[in-house]
Amino acid sequence: SSGINAEYGEVEGGVSVRRFELSPDNKITSVSSSETPSQKISSVLKEVFLPQGYPESVSGDYMEYQIWDTLQELCSALNGTLASHATFKGMGVGDATATALGATYTWILKDGSGMISNILFAWSRGTQLDIDAKRWRLFADVVNDLAMLIDLLSPLAPATLFTPIMCLTTVLRSLVGVAGGCTRATIKQHQAIANNTADVSAKDGSQERLSSLVGLFLSMCLMGVVTDSPLLTWPTFLALTFLHLFFNYKACSCLVMCSLNPARYKILLKHWMESEEVLNPRQVNEMEPFITGRALPVVLGASLLQVPQQFTISDLEKDYMLLPDEKGLHVCYRSGVTDETILESFYFAYEIICSGKTETHPSHDAKERYLDFKKRVEDAGWDTSFAPLGVTALRYRVDH
Repeated sequence: SSGINAEYGEVEGGVSVRRFELSPDNKITSVSSSETPSQKISSVLKEVFLPQGYPESVSGDYMEYQIWDTLQELCSALNGTLASHATFKGMGVGDATATALGATYTWILKDGSGMISNILFAWSRGTQLDIDAKRWRLFADVVNDLAMLIDLLSPLAPATLFTPIMCLTTVLRSLVGVAGGCTRATIKQHQAIANNTADVSAKDGSQERLSSLVGLFLSMCLMGVVTDSPLLTWPTFLALTFLHLFFNYKACSCLVMCSLNPARYKILLKHWMESEEVLNPRQVNEMEPFITGRALPVVLGASLLQVPQQFTISDLEKDYMLLPDEKGLHVCYRSGVTDETILESFYFAYEIICSGKTETHPSHDAKERYLDFKKRVEDAGWDTSFAPLGVTALRYRVDH
């Protein structure tokens, strides 16, 4: 309006990409790129391998996790080459006495074993994978390394045991597939803070493929050196396994999950009841014992038939009942209970276990304390919109 051109710019992912000027009559008069050649190359790689809008579109722990995850993927790819070589050797590749029919039967049996174990594991542990994503993620990688160890040992076993060994390793890998795939989905959902889970997952896949490509190239070099040399194969395998597990541990350790699973909720409540201070997600995640940990003696979503204590009709009108016994505490929920109420019930269940109280329902003053706690929790950055606490689907219903 004063006749002096104003200068504007565009940013992408927080980085300036170009500048332009507008004349007094609101027309673009000139455009100039603010990127150097190296920055342009970096921008292309960023578009290919990182989610759109990075870093604003992902959680703060995204890059650190992806670095550790890529390194562990590379180690796993190299170890997988050693294991595959041993498997092919055990199946008779290069052996004139081996038949295609025998190898086919072995392949069918091992695939069938994997499918059955996949179904059974998903049925028995499926609900726990969301609750303890870090623990089950690490579990998947430990079991994967165990499967590769058995693969390496398989050529040393008698030929009659080769098929059962292949079935065993396939069963182990099916556990890896379920636990690893499901926990990866949970982690991607955590990282995708801009409702961009599909983009985050797709770019994670691209990073994984790049790591695998590098692994293929290194594997070709590796196999030329260590093939048929136990003195080189075993030290290489053990070193890569150590690095694989170390990188996985670092990847899980750097995650800052904002949901309240039992382990994180216990740490939060313990600190609150000792000091009336609410820890933020980063502080609690650093303290979370995701390798080992003792479960709280609480059954969330218990059946009324499991509860030895008597309750009244008025108790059944409440959203939940807290019913202790000598083994711990049973929490029974009414039909239609929300996740926010489940989080509330866990708060009072923990309080009862620590104090030894026998209240079926919290008092009015106790509820006021909880509302103050809940507000501070949300202000600290915790997500209270859902409750990954391992609650069963069992509810009691009152029909009038």
